[in-house]
Amino acid sequence: MVALDNSILNVALPSIRDQLGASESGLQWITTTYSLVLAGLLLPIAVIGDRHGRKGLLVAGLGIFGGASLLAAFTTSTGVLVAARGLMGVGGACAMPATLSIIGNIFPEHERPRAIAIWSATAGMTSAAGPIAGGILLDRFWWGSVFLVNVPLAVALIVGAAVLVPESSDDTSPKVDRRSALAWWAALTFTLYAIIEAPQQGIRSPSVLAAIAAAIVLFVLFRLQEQRTDGPLVDAETAADPRLWAGMATMGAMFLTLLGSQFVVTQWLQGPRSLSALAAGLCFVPGAVTSMTLGLLNPRLVGRWSHATIAATGLGLVAVGAAGAGLAILAESVPAAVALFALVGAGVGLAAPTGAELIMSAAPPARAGSAAGVNETIVEAAGALGVAVLGSVLAGSHSFARPLPVAALVAVSAAWFVLRLLRPQRSLG
Repeated sequence: MVALDNSILNVALPSIRDQLGASESGLQWITTTYSLVLAGLLLPIAVIGDRHGRKGLLVAGLGIFGGASLLAAFTTSTGVLVAARGLMGVGGACAMPATLSIIGNIFPEHERPRAIAIWSATAGMTSAAGPIAGGILLDRFWWGSVFLVNVPLAVALIVGAAVLVPESSDDTSPKVDRRSALAWWAALTFTLYAIIEAPQQGIRSPSVLAAIAAAIVLFVLFRLQEQRTDGPLVDAETAADPRLWAGMATMGAMFLTLLGSQFVVTQWLQGPRSLSALAAGLCFVPGAVTSMTLGLLNPRLVGRWSHATIAATGLGLVAVGAAGAGLAILAESVPAAVALFALVGAGVGLAAPTGAELIMSAAPPARAGSAAGVNETIVEAAGALGVAVLGSVLAGSHSFARPLPVAALVAVSAAWFVLRLLRPQRSLG
């Protein structure tokens, strides 16, 4: 449900723009506020879950998410919609890392890779399938239906979590360092503000320059605070593990490309190509199918080759798919764009379980929530950055084709980084 909400909104953006009078900048804020709040709160809330109980955090998050979705569904104001999306981010920040940290504690080490592969395949499939679900809903209902669908899901999941999910916590987990948490969230907020507003206000405008300067200072302060506090969001041993950095690079590049490209491609399909919301959503079916299939095959493929090889191969597919889709847009060919974008889904399905496993394996079980928080923070921050960066390139260039090679370059750079960091090997050890 949380992963779906990252992408289901994309096909509703033209309707929201028309009915609420939202600007291009407003659409970016509606999309990124959810990811921004989610990314900023994931790490500190995940650490709280480690210490005080992961099940309770999951149930609370589902309740907040469902209530905020109800508010978003019936609002008539862009500002209220942005605020409701922020509340949904709070709920997602509670619920999403709890799911992965619970898996990390329930399953023994030899079963965990397959459990994470199923978890990751579900998340990757729903991210890719979001436009499809949105298109089906918008073909029959108003744009608020893409949020209203979360309400019965949240209720059912609260009941399921109460009955099926075991309690787990670790009283020895450190307390959350509030200064680190605040510095991290503020740095990310200023970064996204600068990226989103630069095309409208200009890169040299005082507010954009001030945001850039503030982001740099806050990132430095966050790093310094993490080094000297007794309760870092990410402990020093985990932060020094190359698997953590390789997993972060893999997840970040993939979801920046996936969610940023979906933001651009859905507007091209419903704008210049004049497709309905349902038809535009159906264009992402091949990507969703390939993502799910390769995600489930990931453990077998990793056993034959290595995490580094699989991650780099998946990122390569993402890059080829994004760059190829950009060329298809230039050629004004919807079938070619659909086929090539399916490669993005294939790459995400292939590499996402590896990225999550690399991150989770870098932390001890007692810090499973912290590691899960890192994983989800990277996914959400990357998604928000993808929408902000590619949306800004779109707004500045007035070309639907130009943003996609930017995403491809990010994926290629990440593949190179992972290969250099891990050096292809047959096991995580």
